Amino acid sequence: MDTVPAAPITERFGRLFDTLDSDHDGFVTWADYRRLVDRYVHGYGLDPQERRAQAIGASYQMLWQELLRHSGVEGERLEREEFVGAMHAASEDRSRFNAAEGVAEAVFDLLDTDGDDRISREEFLRYANALGAEAADAEQRFAGVDTDEDGFISRQEFVLSAREYLFGDDTRSPGGFVFGVL
Repeated sequence: MDTVPAAPITERFGRLFDTLDSDHDGFVTWADYRRLVDRYVHGYGLDPQERRAQAIGASYQMLWQELLRHSGVEGERLEREEFVGAMHAASEDRSRFNAAEGVAEAVFDLLDTDGDDRISREEFLRYANALGAEAADAEQRFAGVDTDEDGFISRQEFVLSAREYLFGDDTRSPGGFVFGVL
């Protein structure tokens, strides 16, 4: 990794690291990502073999592999600084598919339980509940992502919120929900 991320990016990805390091061992590993995936699967009552569960798992697995590739470490775990730098590099990498946006697409499909290609307030609140978020915070985030104020979140709005979380100046962007950040 050649560049040091700017302060807002370091703060944002540091919060993501804290969210993912659910065993509080000071490292992010695939097991940490697996626990997040399991929260989604269990929160939605999915069979682990169901397509939506498989898609979430696969998208996070691809992101994890990209983080390892960009980190430059030999092992299978990343310290905070390594994670922040790798997340920054993976988010901006356009040499392949963008794994972070792939996660956003898979999470959108998870939330869109009725398959109408939009997320209702109820669908979003169910996701927030699966993450352990407070209802008031979830309502505020829903309003922040529903930029056209039509009462639904389109795929475009959802993926854009993820991009804004990854690249924007607002370290408290509602798009952090896409990656499990409360």
